[in-house]
Amino acid sequence: MPADEIEAPQTLTVAVVSSHSQFCDPAANLEHFKSLIAEAVEKEARLVCFPELSLMGYSTEKEILKVAEEIPGPHTEKLEAIARSHDIYLSVGMAEKEGDNYHIAQVLIGPGGYIGKYRKHFPTGVERACGFSPGKAFPVWDVDGFRFGFNICADGRSPDTIKILKEAKVDVVHHPHGNYLSLGRDSEEWTRGKVVYFVPRATLSRAYILINNSAGDIDTPSGKLQFGSGALAIDPLGQVMDRTTQKDRNEKMIVVTLTRPLSAFVPPFELRHLHKN
Repeated sequence: MPADEIEAPQTLTVAVVSSHSQFCDPAANLEHFKSLIAEAVEKEARLVCFPELSLMGYSTEKEILKVAEEIPGPHTEKLEAIARSHDIYLSVGMAEKEGDNYHIAQVLIGPGGYIGKYRKHFPTGVERACGFSPGKAFPVWDVDGFRFGFNICADGRSPDTIKILKEAKVDVVHHPHGNYLSLGRDSEEWTRGKVVYFVPRATLSRAYILINNSAGDIDTPSGKLQFGSGALAIDPLGQVMDRTTQKDRNEKMIVVTLTRPLSAFVPPFELRHLHKN
């Protein structure tokens, strides 16, 4: 390809955070997230990604519905102020209330304010029993020139959820989780399992996939919820860019720099091979 036909590469530095939350206390969680966001900004992150339902604390107890709110709403306004002050993008999980319906949502906030939301397409059985309804759309937005979309946790069990994003030509998928210890006792075990799970989705979609889980314990009225923690980033060729390998359940953060277009980081021989698929 002639040099003048090669698209200039773009980059996006992302912090993928495995954060701890308190049960049904979005104000306290948001205050805590401010310190994690500041740490990410010090590491030159332009996008900071938090786990599923992290603003409320992941739970399937009905109390979580009491702190669900409209999107946009009071806490997205506070997130807007944080994003604006640091000139960054934020991806944060929260419980949404719309009329009589509730959704597990992930919001995207930018330097200019609220951008949009994604509603979990396939809530689990216990999430439905709690009161969460499925989403119906797979919106895609621009984040510094990267086409950006979401899946949430159990959405990954369906091949259609990533195929739809592939058809939308996404460059980046944030896939947050709320996984208990049964799916990984610590961040090393959890991310090791997710590598096997997500590499085929990354290569199918030819997109970066950013994966994270909540950390530590959440105390609820009916008992303690335990999360394995973990953060992972996979590139469009299915290579692990970085993952947490600590054998503990503490908060963690990885920071990776994404590049597009694909031709910017794939050797010409491999690129010709990819174009045959």
